[in-house]
Amino acid sequence: MFNYSFKPAMEEKLRLFSKYGFEYIHWCDDWNNNVLYTEYDLEHYRQLIELAGLKCIDVHGAATDNIRIDAADEKWLKEYIRLLENRIRFCAEVGGDAVIIHPPEDEKRGDNDINLKMNRSLYVFEKVRRVCEDLGINIAVENCSKSDEDVLVFYFEKYPPEFVGFCFDSGHANILKSLDQLLKFGNRLRALHLHDNRGESDDHQPPFWGTVDWNKVTQWIKASGYKKPINFEITHNPKHFNGTMEEFLNYTVNQIQKLTILFD
Repeated sequence: MFNYSFKPAMEEKLRLFSKYGFEYIHWCDDWNNNVLYTEYDLEHYRQLIELAGLKCIDVHGAATDNIRIDAADEKWLKEYIRLLENRIRFCAEVGGDAVIIHPPEDEKRGDNDINLKMNRSLYVFEKVRRVCEDLGINIAVENCSKSDEDVLVFYFEKYPPEFVGFCFDSGHANILKSLDQLLKFGNRLRALHLHDNRGESDDHQPPFWGTVDWNKVTQWIKASGYKKPINFEITHNPKHFNGTMEEFLNYTVNQIQKLTILFD
């Protein structure tokens, strides 16, 4: 992603991704705002993706500080459901099969009762279940906090894999030292956010930049039966890379190619 540094137009981003050999994308735009895509937007973005020769495999759900899956205020909770349904329909329109969500997190927003927040979030799941089933879209829950293991067990005990799956984020697991606890969920793996950091901040850098155990990660993905293209959630940050978009893409692709050897 270049959304936080160079901020190119959508057409330019997609053209560059295609130029540097990527065939698939994970749609991550507008993940942290309340933009609702119109019917025109759905068709327009679908056409842009196709014109670039790319395919979208999954879509990041959207949320804000107030509009979130565990919002105590009914107004914000309803708005979150609207956003999630919007991204589910967008995902189906562009040919994806999963929408990634951030579950409730512990030790945040002054509400430390993770069980209360988890039960509150079930209302959202029930509201979107029908549209997910109708459109064939999976809700993939991302690992985001110290409670990840309990959170995933909570959802997976309640819902079948056709409806609720797992989005593995290698950077979050590295910061939280939770990789070993997450390996048990390979049978639910539906999406990937692969990126690197040094165990301190969520840097979203290319493989081998930091301390992620890529040997263990790749072996687990291979054993899980995951069949979709490998997805990277890498973000340009001028603090870590002082160069152009094309220079960053060239560096990133070289690092990814080193990693693909471990998948052979």
